[in-house]
Amino acid sequence: MRYSWLRNSIPVLAAAFILAAPAAHAGPAAYEQATDIELAAMDLQQKGDLEGALAKYRQAVQVWPNSKAFKENLADCLNAVGAAKYQAKDYAGAVADFQEALTLVPNFQRAKTNLGIAQCEQLNTQGMVLYKNGDFAGAVNMFTQAHAADPTNNSATVNLDAAEAEIMMRNNDPAGAVAKLSEAVTLNPTSAYLKDKLAAAQTALAAAEAKAKEEAAKQGH
Repeated sequence: MRYSWLRNSIPVLAAAFILAAPAAHAGPAAYEQATDIELAAMDLQQKGDLEGALAKYRQAVQVWPNSKAFKENLADCLNAVGAAKYQAKDYAGAVADFQEALTLVPNFQRAKTNLGIAQCEQLNTQGMVLYKNGDFAGAVNMFTQAHAADPTNNSATVNLDAAEAEIMMRNNDPAGAVAKLSEAVTLNPTSAYLKDKLAAAQTALAAAEAKAKEEAAKQGH
């Protein structure tokens, strides 16, 4: 089975670096230490060493845990690291990073959007495994969750339609399968697999309708 995954790209946007002002209760030594660590983290992130930067941002937050600015910078770096993991198809790792970013900054919209996209891909991938193994009910469950995580991802809708059509065909509902597969082909018109499935469902529907007419005619006599 082949699908052209309609991926939503997650851009690694420029970090919105912020330095915190010293809090009244913070000692000068702690403030200077945390700031030095934060500056080192910013330098590493600008050089592209995201993992190194992430470790430094975590350290700065540990030294000065009440700093909103340091938490925001850590969340921003987590978002960038999550985006890199997404591009490497490490969807579980990306989801974990975006979730942690939102724990630090709950209103971080970019992380919220990216979390939905990554969760969708993760669930889509799991659903494909179930589909290929013939577990169509399990696949429907995964694809339904994927669609809920990112309703803009057409591949989740296409895969959900295909899995539901398989169940309908096995339940002698070719009309329902034709409707689902017609939608899937509309969304992914280049898929030969979907077109073949639709043609098979249409043939089954035509046969069922012909049989129904034949039986009705017999009863009329």
